[in-house]
Amino acid sequence: MFLAGSFAAVVGASLLATFLIKGFAPEAAGGGVLPTKLSFWKDFGYIRLRTGVVKFLASAITLGGGVSLGPEGPVVQVGAAAMSAGAGALGVPKQKRRLFCASGVAAAIAAVFNAPLAAIAFVLEEIIGELSSRLIGGVLLAAVAGALVAHALIGPQPAFQAGALDDPSWWGVLLCPVVAALAGAGGAAFQKGALATRGRMRGLTWLPRWLTPTAGALGTWVLGVLAFWWTGSTGIFGIGYDAVTSAISGDFVWHAALVLAVAKLVASFLAVGSGGCGGIFAPSFFIGGMFGAAVAAGAGLFLPLTGSDKAMLAMAGMCAGFVSVIRTPVTAILLIFEVTHQFVMVPFLLVAALVSQVVSRRLEKEGMYECMMRQDGEDPHRVLPPRDYRKWREMPVGELANFRPVVVSDLSEAGLKTALENYRFNCFPVQGADGTITGLLTRPEAMLALATKQPPKLEPAVWAEASLPLGNAQIRIIDSPSNFLCIGVEEHRKLVGIFTLHDLLRGQETLVESDRG
Repeated sequence: MFLAGSFAAVVGASLLATFLIKGFAPEAAGGGVLPTKLSFWKDFGYIRLRTGVVKFLASAITLGGGVSLGPEGPVVQVGAAAMSAGAGALGVPKQKRRLFCASGVAAAIAAVFNAPLAAIAFVLEEIIGELSSRLIGGVLLAAVAGALVAHALIGPQPAFQAGALDDPSWWGVLLCPVVAALAGAGGAAFQKGALATRGRMRGLTWLPRWLTPTAGALGTWVLGVLAFWWTGSTGIFGIGYDAVTSAISGDFVWHAALVLAVAKLVASFLAVGSGGCGGIFAPSFFIGGMFGAAVAAGAGLFLPLTGSDKAMLAMAGMCAGFVSVIRTPVTAILLIFEVTHQFVMVPFLLVAALVSQVVSRRLEKEGMYECMMRQDGEDPHRVLPPRDYRKWREMPVGELANFRPVVVSDLSEAGLKTALENYRFNCFPVQGADGTITGLLTRPEAMLALATKQPPKLEPAVWAEASLPLGNAQIRIIDSPSNFLCIGVEEHRKLVGIFTLHDLLRGQETLVESDRG
């Protein structure tokens, strides 16, 4: 009965959620943090209300059916959509909704975890990308309001619970970096698996795209059944916070916790990679917490670990797993501290976040959301602004260059007319018969050549390699006669891309826009 019922719930929920998303709001597919982040920066915070409604229904069905994902990503998009739509109803134009989008995220996270400080930190760290944004006032107010509403409706119900903790022993302190390293590596493995599955699923021509979430849900069911048979826990299905609470309480033997950690890791990266409607917060907490519980239970067979040691090691693993995947250490530390209200945990959390950052960056340079953006063809440097002017100047010029330039190879009267009529550019690279760049043709020179019936005079091309820092490229383009750089190796004179004043100004405007919030 359990096998048939769980299969019907997981697969049926995935199919129903996919139907809703495909039929009413395709942009509601997958998690919710990345599309919200893209809407914040690319669309000024504008998100349709329909997107939020469909996301709410689809994620509730998916998670209620038992797919191995979390609710936090969806509530981010739902909260942002609700606030953005509410601002629109009050007459706020689409171009001025960033504050409302960010505030909606803060209110949603604060309500889910009953943790307003962590909600504020998450918005500043992940959505906006800096801790000194001018939007912090509105974000703070929304986070407090979200926490108060949640407290009034459901009371102080934390996502996971821990009893009163005593001071840790030295054995617990020494094991904390071990747990953090293991959980950080587990988080990196989860990220790599999700990205690999995502790329693989998109390459399957024989499987319809709308069926891929069901394939991931089927993986959840298989692994959930196997883990239940081994451990007696249903933690692989759905969010899994009850199992996390049990891990904090020390209820699992070491091999059961390890099995749950590995099974959740694989089930979750299959669900994420196949496009399931749910978030990655809960899986990262679960994976890290179970690795911490496994180390604590195993070491407890040989060392005099207290119950507080074991609980803190599990929560240190949760912090490390979260930081490894989401790359928001301040959020992770504040979140677990706010949920447990245990100040004695803070040193453990600080160590866990630090070690996890080091390990995860060695294994995977960028976080999950940035890697997903690259898979989707979005360059994070083009979409997300740099944190400060110094970092902006250190960016390679290739991040802002145009790698699909228009070149001119015919300098006859007909060729010049075609170039001028079809394109409004002020400067064109001229390509010789051997494919090399012979110079630059400016628009005034082309018009003069047509008027005088004389061959146009070409300006010398100024070159820059794609790896040249933007600060150096800025000086070079301003000093160039045409304010135009050819991207490539000067000795080869093979054009790879171009960099114009327009590209430079666009990059500077992005930097200014980020400072405005």
